[in-house]
Amino acid sequence: MEELIYGVVRGIDLAAPEGAPDERRLLVFALDTRTHSAARIYGELAQLDQLDQAELPEDAVVTPYIYALAGPADAVAAAWQRVQATVGAAFEVAVARGHTDDLVEAAARRLVGLAVFSPERFADLALLELLGGPVPAYPMAAGVALAGGWEARGLFATEGPDDEAWMPLVEALLDAWLEVEAVPGRDRPWAAHDIEALVNDPCYGFGLVLEPRADVVATVAAFTRGLAERPEAWTRASLEAEYRALFARMLASGRFRRGPDVPPLVPLEQWLDQQLARIARLRGPSTPA
Repeated sequence: MEELIYGVVRGIDLAAPEGAPDERRLLVFALDTRTHSAARIYGELAQLDQLDQAELPEDAVVTPYIYALAGPADAVAAAWQRVQATVGAAFEVAVARGHTDDLVEAAARRLVGLAVFSPERFADLALLELLGGPVPAYPMAAGVALAGGWEARGLFATEGPDDEAWMPLVEALLDAWLEVEAVPGRDRPWAAHDIEALVNDPCYGFGLVLEPRADVVATVAAFTRGLAERPEAWTRASLEAEYRALFARMLASGRFRRGPDVPPLVPLEQWLDQQLARIARLRGPSTPA
């Protein structure tokens, strides 16, 4: 099951720009385990809620949440049986009881602090939406074959077993999920978390690739806040030593995996200067003696 990618996917379906061929554009937004731990996906789902409040053209359509798995077809099929069994059992209990509060609370408790998804815990994530409303939503499944013998399968909430209006868009999203993602500056404006990723990801200054990337960024950001609280007068050299020691501890923890090194995109000195500037901002204006 380690080769599976778990994710929550949404999309925006847009008409082609005026004067372009009569086609539609599908923008893909996702939180998945290529970049996020299970706990961080759970904690950052609100990012995907922002699509509902975005200023979009009148004919734009925002898709439902799709709780998706991707990977080698046989591994996906085996995992999907477990996802459906967990969701189906909870759904039956909810319908029989006529209430869902305890089921939703139990699913949420099992997700708190979770580092790695299993099919059952991923089903819990879907259950928060499926059972979180006044009445249970119906779980609709979709799947597509991908290149190289891979497959993607997804689950989304509908009003009933005959409500398949979303199916074409959901299948298109599953097909595009691993290949296409909205890029800041091209498909959407730059956001604060994009800038934070540039400043705090060690691949930019050190050429060091650690994953999951979103967890790396959060860990480095928290570490820098800690450095700002210490009394040292930091220099480039002392900061470099602190960050290299941090990266070694991160690898030793087993929570992060190392990918192939890449050429740094910015000079290390510039990356360290950004951290020095952030530390200065966090400390605030100095008080004269």
